Amino acid sequence: MTTARSRLLLASIAWLVFASVDIAHGETIDRVKDLYRSAAYEEALAVLDQMAKESGPTNPVEAREYRLLCLIALERRTEARDAIASMVNADPFYQLSQASPRVRTMFKDVRQSLLPTIAQQAYADAKAAFDRKDPESGAQFERVLTLLNDPDISGVSTVADLRTVASAFRDLSQALKRVPEPTPEIASPAAPDSRASSVPALPIVYKDGEPGLVVPETLNQTLPRWVLPARAAGRELRDWLGVLEVVIDENGDVVSATLRKSFHPDYDSQLVKAAMSWKYRPAQKDGAPVRFLKIVSVRLDNTN
Repeated sequence: MTTARSRLLLASIAWLVFASVDIAHGETIDRVKDLYRSAAYEEALAVLDQMAKESGPTNPVEAREYRLLCLIALERRTEARDAIASMVNADPFYQLSQASPRVRTMFKDVRQSLLPTIAQQAYADAKAAFDRKDPESGAQFERVLTLLNDPDISGVSTVADLRTVASAFRDLSQALKRVPEPTPEIASPAAPDSRASSVPALPIVYKDGEPGLVVPETLNQTLPRWVLPARAAGRELRDWLGVLEVVIDENGDVVSATLRKSFHPDYDSQLVKAAMSWKYRPAQKDGAPVRFLKIVSVRLDNTN
């Protein structure tokens, strides 16, 4: 009984502490607003500095905004740009809640200059996760694409190709998540019916990442020529992307080809037909040839 009361007392104290901190922050930001409205910018910055020391990484966004407004009012433009950079690096999707056109213009300029580097780093992190076979890599590539679709970066030439590559890896990540793990064959007890023993066991199909597995080596993976349909000219001129799933047998031949992401209705059947004639040096598991499921990303454009 005493222990239960002690826990309840500690929980109550903790709640009161956090509640008092929230109230203190609310009162402090109200004071900052009053100082800002009275043009006491230096005093407001001093209060904000103290808030930042006490809050650390959890410093409220509103406090960061008022720091920016005070710095701009004091014509401390270099510090203002540094403050914007800190806000954007912390959250690339963040937008100012309220500000004058002058402040918004400065914020947009700094954000536009940072987004390409942030997007490239986000892509590098997602690719590293993909290489580790991290199932969350698809969500990371999705975040990269969301960044690249932002109006402040969509027209930047330095990241133009990144969208296509990130999209391809996003689709590959999703396709890999759908591939079932190989299940070792378990010998079943002998059935009374002698005919059952004559039914061959289905071979195991492996995928990349299995211990002791050497993936297939491509010997021939020729793609059929892509001719842009006349009806698509002028409105579909873009990069085309398809994702194909092929099963390669112990001889290096493709025994099945399945389209996981359509390339184009006029090309899909040609692509699947061509895949059935592809040739590989077969995968090996512990030195023996085995079947392997391979994900192939097909990227062409209207010039191919």
